[in-house]
Amino acid sequence: MEWATGDLIGAAVRAAGHADWVRSAATAVVNGRAVAVTGGDDEVVLVWDLATGERMGDAPPARGAVWAVVTAMVDGSPVAVVADPSTLVQSWDLTGHRPLAGLVGGAWTAATAVVNGRSVVLTGGSAPRLQMWDPATGEPLGVLARDPSTGHVGAVGAVVTAVVDGLPKAITLHDDSTVHVWDLTERRHDGRVLSPTGGSRQRVSLAVAVVDGRLVAVTSSWDGRIQVWDVATRTGAMGRAHLTAHTGPVWAVATSVVDGRPLVVTGGDDRTVRVWDLVSHRQVGSDLVFPSEVTAVTMAPDGRLVVGFGGDIAVLAPPPA
Repeated sequence: MEWATGDLIGAAVRAAGHADWVRSAATAVVNGRAVAVTGGDDEVVLVWDLATGERMGDAPPARGAVWAVVTAMVDGSPVAVVADPSTLVQSWDLTGHRPLAGLVGGAWTAATAVVNGRSVVLTGGSAPRLQMWDPATGEPLGVLARDPSTGHVGAVGAVVTAVVDGLPKAITLHDDSTVHVWDLTERRHDGRVLSPTGGSRQRVSLAVAVVDGRLVAVTSSWDGRIQVWDVATRTGAMGRAHLTAHTGPVWAVATSVVDGRPLVVTGGDDRTVRVWDLVSHRQVGSDLVFPSEVTAVTMAPDGRLVVGFGGDIAVLAPPPA
């Protein structure tokens, strides 16, 4: 561990963290400094120096509990997009500490992508569709919705994006536990990847990665199950065993590429964080155990791991080579 907030960790304390559960974390580079951006149920978004734990500048605005924080480069500047579930989605210039644009109505989840050379934001929530808009101007760029004649698509609980063969894709997790894929260039629904599940196998979080040129989805469930799916073939595990499950719901899943290795980070109700290599399907390092439930994880390109647990933040250094 490099630094942490709150009083649960002891000597590595840097500053007070959030006053309530941390819901989301993302990373960016601002004026040459790697930063973490975190948001939570205390209706606050905080920006931290990833190396020192120093609080940076004014906090981006929030009008309710922050369910999603994502970052992107817009016209060469780092931008954070902050979503609350009922009121507003706001984009914020992290360099100039100023608001850029907003989308009234709120969202449960958000993601960023580059489509035809243009930075876009995708937001989803209680309605069974995705909204696409420009984070710099707020201009609406279209709505992605499934053809009603092909069946029901539930509310959007999570949206993530990836680039496959030069084409931007979005993958969504819905409240009926289905997973769908969308073509962002053509703005169309490309099909259902995973069928509904219920009970303890209800899927609660989602991440995506590109492994050996193939798009894969990583899902976690109420029972702690973590599964890796080949999006193109709609089959599980890509010929390998499933990742070892947690002992409770896995609230947080994130992917990153570090030194050319696609990794996935998982954290959940059992207070444990694990890092996995998506090529070998083996765990990287030991279990990381925290004082309370883990509700947010993200990994920077240099391998630093950001963990939200309770109302606190911890940043961990990557293991030595």
